[in-house]
Amino acid sequence: MNDPSSYLIRRAALQKLVLLSATAPTASTASDLKRLQKSCGLVEERANGSTSETSVSKVPMRVQELDVLLSLCNAAPFLRKKEQAERLLLQLSPYFLDCQAQAISPSPFLRDIEPSPWEALAFRLTSALLSIGAGHESLRDLVHARIQSFLEKCTDLAESLVSEKNSADADSAADGSQALEIVILAVSILGFLDAAAANASFWLTEERIDLIEAFRAILSGKFMVSLERALSIIRTSHSAVPGVRDWRRNLRHYAAIGRPLGAMILQWSFMRFTMSHASLAVAEPRVLRTSNVLDILLSDKGFSLKDQALISKNKATLLADIALDEMQLLEDNSDYLQLGSAWQQRLACAVKSSALTNLTICLVLDSESVELETLLGWLENTMADPIQMANETLASVVLKCLTILAKRFPLVTASATRSLPRFLVQGAATEETVTVAAACLASILQLVSHDSVITTLYSLGNVLSSSRNADLNLNKPAMVNGVSRTNLDMPYTQQAAGSSISLTSHTDDDVIAVYGNVVHAIVEIANSCKDDKITALAQSMLIQKIGKVDSTVDARIITEAARLAVSCGALEFRSFLKLISKLSHDSIVQGNLPISNAILNARSYLSTTIEVESQFFEPYLRDLLDEIVSKGDVHTGSSRHGDAELAAREISQLLQPLSLLVSTYPTYKESVGAEVLGLFREAWFNIVVHGFNLTSNLGKEFFKNLQAIAAHTGPLVAQERADQLDSDIELNTVLRRGMDIRRTTEQRRDLAALLPSREADIKNLTYPELIFLRSAHLVETLRANSGSCSQLLMYFLDPALKSGPMGACMAAIVEDVLGIYLSKALAGNRQELAAPFIAKQLADFLVGCCHRMEKVQQVALSCVDRIIHEAPSALCQRSSLFSLLELLSIMWYSCLDAETEEYEWRSHFSSAKGNVAVELSDNYSLRRSTLNHLYKRAKSWVMRVINIAPLDVKGLLQSYLSEYDDDGAYGHISLGRSFAAEMGSALPTADQRLGAIDRDGEDWNINTASDFISQYTSRQEYRYAEPLQGHDAEWLKFIQRDRQGGIVSHHGHGKGLEDAVSLLAGIQTRITDGKFVSIGELRDALRRAAAVLCNTKDDQSAVVHYLVNIPFLLFSKQSIKLGISIWMGVINENARMEPRILTEIASCWEASVRKKQGFFNDRFHHLDPFYIKEEFAPSDREATSKRQQAAHNIIAPHFRVLQFLASHFNANRLGSPQIRRIFHRIVRVTLNGIVHATNHPLAREMHFQIILFALGILRHTNGLDAAEQWRLKDQILCAALRWFSHPSSWSFGGNRLQIKAETHLLADVEAALRNVVHLPSGTSLSLKSLQSKQELLEILLDNEQTRLIVWLFPLDHERRHYFSSRNPAKAPAENTITPLLKTAWSESTALVLQLVNRFSFPKLTNNARWLLLNFPERALDEADALQLLLGSSLPTDVSFQLKYLLYWAPVNPIAAVTYFLPAYANHPYVLQYAMRALESHSVDVTFFYVPQIVQTLRYDILGYVERYILETAKFSQLFAHQIIWNMMANAYKDEDSQIPDPLKPTLDTVMEKLIASFSGDDKDFYEREFSFFNEVTDISGKLRPYIKRPKPEKKQKIEEELRKIKVEVGVYLPSNPDGAVVGIDRKSGKPLQSHAKAPFMATFRIRKNKSHLETADVLIEDGKHNRPSEQDTFEIWQSAIFKVGDDCRQDILALQMIATFRGIFNSVGLDVFVFPYRVTATAPGCGVIDVLPNSISRDMLGREAVNGLYDYFVSKYGGPDSIRFQEARKNFVKSMAAYSVISYLLQFKDRHNGNIMVDDAGHILHIDFGFCFDIAPGGIRFERAPFKLTSEMVAVMGGSTESQAYRWFEELCIKAFLASRPFTDKLAHLVILMLDSGLPCFKPETIQHFKERFVVEKSEREAAEFMRDLIKKSYSSYSTRGYDQFQLLTNGIPY
Repeated sequence: MNDPSSYLIRRAALQKLVLLSATAPTASTASDLKRLQKSCGLVEERANGSTSETSVSKVPMRVQELDVLLSLCNAAPFLRKKEQAERLLLQLSPYFLDCQAQAISPSPFLRDIEPSPWEALAFRLTSALLSIGAGHESLRDLVHARIQSFLEKCTDLAESLVSEKNSADADSAADGSQALEIVILAVSILGFLDAAAANASFWLTEERIDLIEAFRAILSGKFMVSLERALSIIRTSHSAVPGVRDWRRNLRHYAAIGRPLGAMILQWSFMRFTMSHASLAVAEPRVLRTSNVLDILLSDKGFSLKDQALISKNKATLLADIALDEMQLLEDNSDYLQLGSAWQQRLACAVKSSALTNLTICLVLDSESVELETLLGWLENTMADPIQMANETLASVVLKCLTILAKRFPLVTASATRSLPRFLVQGAATEETVTVAAACLASILQLVSHDSVITTLYSLGNVLSSSRNADLNLNKPAMVNGVSRTNLDMPYTQQAAGSSISLTSHTDDDVIAVYGNVVHAIVEIANSCKDDKITALAQSMLIQKIGKVDSTVDARIITEAARLAVSCGALEFRSFLKLISKLSHDSIVQGNLPISNAILNARSYLSTTIEVESQFFEPYLRDLLDEIVSKGDVHTGSSRHGDAELAAREISQLLQPLSLLVSTYPTYKESVGAEVLGLFREAWFNIVVHGFNLTSNLGKEFFKNLQAIAAHTGPLVAQERADQLDSDIELNTVLRRGMDIRRTTEQRRDLAALLPSREADIKNLTYPELIFLRSAHLVETLRANSGSCSQLLMYFLDPALKSGPMGACMAAIVEDVLGIYLSKALAGNRQELAAPFIAKQLADFLVGCCHRMEKVQQVALSCVDRIIHEAPSALCQRSSLFSLLELLSIMWYSCLDAETEEYEWRSHFSSAKGNVAVELSDNYSLRRSTLNHLYKRAKSWVMRVINIAPLDVKGLLQSYLSEYDDDGAYGHISLGRSFAAEMGSALPTADQRLGAIDRDGEDWNINTASDFISQYTSRQEYRYAEPLQGHDAEWLKFIQRDRQGGIVSHHGHGKGLEDAVSLLAGIQTRITDGKFVSIGELRDALRRAAAVLCNTKDDQSAVVHYLVNIPFLLFSKQSIKLGISIWMGVINENARMEPRILTEIASCWEASVRKKQGFFNDRFHHLDPFYIKEEFAPSDREATSKRQQAAHNIIAPHFRVLQFLASHFNANRLGSPQIRRIFHRIVRVTLNGIVHATNHPLAREMHFQIILFALGILRHTNGLDAAEQWRLKDQILCAALRWFSHPSSWSFGGNRLQIKAETHLLADVEAALRNVVHLPSGTSLSLKSLQSKQELLEILLDNEQTRLIVWLFPLDHERRHYFSSRNPAKAPAENTITPLLKTAWSESTALVLQLVNRFSFPKLTNNARWLLLNFPERALDEADALQLLLGSSLPTDVSFQLKYLLYWAPVNPIAAVTYFLPAYANHPYVLQYAMRALESHSVDVTFFYVPQIVQTLRYDILGYVERYILETAKFSQLFAHQIIWNMMANAYKDEDSQIPDPLKPTLDTVMEKLIASFSGDDKDFYEREFSFFNEVTDISGKLRPYIKRPKPEKKQKIEEELRKIKVEVGVYLPSNPDGAVVGIDRKSGKPLQSHAKAPFMATFRIRKNKSHLETADVLIEDGKHNRPSEQDTFEIWQSAIFKVGDDCRQDILALQMIATFRGIFNSVGLDVFVFPYRVTATAPGCGVIDVLPNSISRDMLGREAVNGLYDYFVSKYGGPDSIRFQEARKNFVKSMAAYSVISYLLQFKDRHNGNIMVDDAGHILHIDFGFCFDIAPGGIRFERAPFKLTSEMVAVMGGSTESQAYRWFEELCIKAFLASRPFTDKLAHLVILMLDSGLPCFKPETIQHFKERFVVEKSEREAAEFMRDLIKKSYSSYSTRGYDQFQLLTNGIPY
């Protein structure tokens, strides 16, 4: 092989091969290495230590053998196994022992081995042996023995050669052979020493000493003389001895690389060798590998003496003696340093550096090993020699050694503080040396006083003088602010001649160099001190010197001061920025180029040094931008041109630093504020104003800087502009700079040249608009040149750019910039414009196609069209194609939200897979339109790229389909995946063969779907081929894949199967024990088990059992879905497994029914809202969503299994009888278990899916006789009627798809019933007819459909019957239903009760009551039956039935309390029942009804209520306290406690008993709480004398009293019993307006416990999975008003009713919002009212000059297109709907703007309910509208009755009304109990009117239309506006 390049490739390949063989984990490593060794005939040492030949050195080594040998040496450190390492050691040892005399065959390829083959061989062999010994402890002694042998051979050879030389004649001295032997020995020693120095840690301490002494003997003076003589012979000899000529070339090569071969390089290598050993006493080897030993000694942390043995005197002395000998040798040959060549001087300096380092280490380790004075003298002498100090290495060593001595020997410190400054002013040192000297001086100065540091700085600063030729006395007293510093200790003493340190150079260049060194030293000293004050002083000192010398020194000061600036404080940093700003301006004006360049360099240094996390980053960036922006206005007049030119030059000086800053830290936008980002816009505007553009000279000169800035700058339109209605372009002052007629004309001309197609539009643009467009064109063109163009879309967020001339011009700019970008990209000569980068831009444009603004969409679509047309390969990339597919899915999901999340829209959608995120509007019409446009365009785009690259694109589509997870209820539907499958099947037009197929006009769909799916399937096989982590061994025991056929089989006579069963059993055990098993692990395990079943012919019952049982054990929707997928796969692949699998499924299903899991859980109930805890809290949609999801999760597993069973039955209903029997059993078990099934609204679908499934089995199961058919049909009908035994429910949540599915399902059930009407077949007199039961079910199904359709389409009259299977326009007649009552009664009492509730027919009601009267024992479990039996008063026809009350199920608490009313005549049975019912409820539930319970004391003749109060108070102190406060509030009828209520004596008695019952902790708690509250309320009394005083004075008094209050542990506000007061805002006191009373407001810190899941349902899935809800403690500030003189009880009742409505709305998951804040009456006319947080009244908005609600929303949340506005509008609609319905039902009046609040989220809230039910302000009903709905409210909701938001409002109003109607009587109970309280809102007809407003006699559809009519009436009412005008005139309340 003669080709050098080929040989070099071979050598590199060989090295790589050996390395791979050494690092390979397999057992083949040894054999691979062995083959390599044998391939080149390498010699191997035998076991006894001998080799196959006498000496390998005698046989010349070929270059191939050398290459292999060197490669093997490189592999040594990577060998991990001892056997491999030992073999390599034996292989290398013969070569190592003889390398000092190795003969090598000549070859031209040896020249590439650096620095010579012999040195490289010795170095590599030594390194290899040492790494083997260090890595394998057992081989260390063997390696050490080889090294000793090598030393002996070297010693013998050296002595032999030296003696031969000495005994030879002069003529024989020219013998070339001996000369070659000496040189080869020398370079071998050189290689060994270098390797040994790098691996010094191999030897023990004693071994190191012996080694050093051995080499000291070898490298004797005689040997060195012989070496020099031999080298001389080789250089001058013309001998024909082989190799002499090659060695002459080698000597020249050594000299060329700076390592002249000779005695000196051996001495240097030996000194480095000894230094490496000495260094091990200072630090660990790993530290020494990365740090210099002198730096370690210099470090403030000190060092640890590792090798204690080395510290002994004799050993330290030995190392010192070697270094001293070397120093003496250098001193004796000082002319070598002075007169030698450059490389000789460098080598001598290196030797001296090592010697000085050794001496310093030895002195530090043992102070007696070296004389300090001797070493110090050498150091000072070296410092005084400019020639030696010119060598940076030696200079650095000398300075560091001096510093180390100064830090350890105080006597040296003073000397060093004199010598180092003197050295700095010599002027000969390089900048690097000055840096080291300054750092050393700073390190030494840390040892002296702070004043000495300052003095040194001033002394150095005094050198900076304008007198260049004068001797500069550094001892001259420094002046600090005019004060002499002679009192400070001066660090310098006079020299021997009596003079101070002076400048010894007098040339200008020398003086300037000295000045530069001094400046540099000052900066280094200041930075090293790390003291802000020192740094500030140094900066101040240097800045004062500016202008004192000359511009060159000034430039150096400016440059160096920049280094100080980043270490200063914020104030000094800003001062420096101001300074360079002024200097920059002056230098440009004066034309001072050095200063300008220095400032440019300083700013550039700051730009690359200040990190983005630094405190200086934002101020510096702001300063640069401010500087650009402030480069002033372009003046008019004669000075205009000059000022503009000057400003342009100043701007140009700032471009490079700014470009460096933003380029160095491209993520800076995340760390700076919006204001700074806005400055970029202003900067660009000013840049364009001052003439920077692509065609101007300035633009061309600074093109790269401008491009870098543009690449890292955002668009010139802020993101926030999308939220505004108006543009700020015309108002921007920078855009108006220089505006005059002439410049406007110029700008029009220039812009027209850029956009010739828009010349007509440009004529209509103003000057600011022209500048803006020019700026946008410049920035985006520059950005396009740098490889980005997608930010163009952001411009269309600005209102001014959406349309008109500006919009047209901006669109033209987009076209132009995009054309530039594409032309650059298509040129193909820049990596940043390659296809992947274009794809990224395309992906951004695709995101823009889904923007919430139509204009942005239009521009984005146009851009995408053009990119794909001109660069279609951009869509052939993963990033762009995946983005498009994910956007299709996202847009589809966003439209689906209208169905799944009604009234709760999501704005933000993202996909990690496609790396896209979009924000969408709440306008679903726009979403659908966007999706339609995108889908159509996507088809054309993808087809275009499929036509040019079908295989690549379809491969990407397959990859997309492979990466998928089901992440939601509708996750299995993905438009992106559907689109990918469709496009993957498409026939590319480029395929001529397929395209040539003649279809003959048939509708055949010829495509490539089969090939696409085949490829996809193949990819899936290897995609999931990886083993299950942690279970490889187990699975490999029983699963193997046949390599030829790919067939999975088991083996090992059942052993593998046993292992499989064992592994699956382990997983099942982990699940049973509650341990976590990931779905991924489960999927892999079950798939592998399924693989066994698919190919077995045996009955693997154990595997089948686990395959089915494990998913059922987890019983989650994911596990069941996975199970079904695997079960179906096994059944389809191996039909023999079907019976076994179905049997196991049936068994697991039956077990779940028996265990009452999931759907069959009898503890999973949807409770009546009156049975659960009601709360005074804002509506919580998150809690509702969690409840909805929890219910879905519980039902989903059974639902998915049922879907599987139904599908499989329909597919195999003609199968074997065994299969049919399995399904028949499943149905019977299920129908029996449905008795315990949940009544949750979301269970409706599951319930009737079961019925539909059972009807299908009844119809299609053959072999059943008539009796069996009758029993099954009867069971089905009973199970179906069971649903209607529960109270009728709407739905839960806003999932319209759920309701639609249920409606369809009910229609399917009706159709299925008609299909089995003839069953049972045949006639049998013994079988009772099921016709009546079926008729009853059909009527109820029809009614249920009607109700659901009303809920689904509350406004849509045309679609109200769309889903019904029959036409239910005509409700069932009374005579149709009444005869079926007996059938219902025979079924269940509950069914009869619900029939009465569903159909309000008098005869039906009477007949049902007759049944209850005659058979009361049948209704004992039905609490609601009492309402029908007893009514609102005790009927006369009830007598014996009352005894059953002792066993009757308890009614809800408020119904129970009503039985204490006189209407029930205090009948003992009724009272006992009421008492038992109350006691059956938790105190948390009854707590809500404290006002009603207290009122029933009026009628408590027998003391039942009193007993209940006293008994309950024992369990709940909070209940007791609330009772006491309520009793106190109700003791008097008037606010001044003058007119006692007749109830007062009873209240006093009960209160006394209650307080007397307190003891111990309860009593202490009572006293603490009431004492605290009295202290707070007493403030009002103390404030009364101040009523006439000014507000500030009253506020001061309140705060004074608040400071006196001590907060005891556990106290709370009466209005917040669920939170403890932990603090008071002592400055929050605020007096409120009152003429005679003194109400006030204060703010308290309250600690509460919040449950993560607020639940009204018992969502218990299984005992073992039941986890208690976590509790979080949190604190809030709560303001409260302490009212005096106002009766709060009516507000309490109104808010209690609102809270009840909140519970009703929550019970159906209705997404409306109310905030029933807390009010507690604590005494007559006194109370505590919680203040609504973060709210403002509409009245206050009017006083703040806001024109209307719409204007307020725009000003607060942005324009109507903004996300924040739409979020706020959504909240407004939800709260408006709820409060509107409640206002109508409770007849809230006095709804002026002072009583309507708006919170920060946009909710509207009502307060102050002084007029409700049947009273109005002044007794005059001004407000005749059902509720307040004004034009400004409608304006917020879209401004039109046809808007989406307004329709949502109407729908929510109707739904809230419909949801409330079933609870009319229960709501009335709350009011009835308060009628005798004396509240003014009650009239005799109050209850009648209240119930009439619910229109319970109307059907659901009629009620919906009634509510809609009320909405229309409210909107068109003139009385509302009239009342607002009245309030404005009378009370000054604006509207």
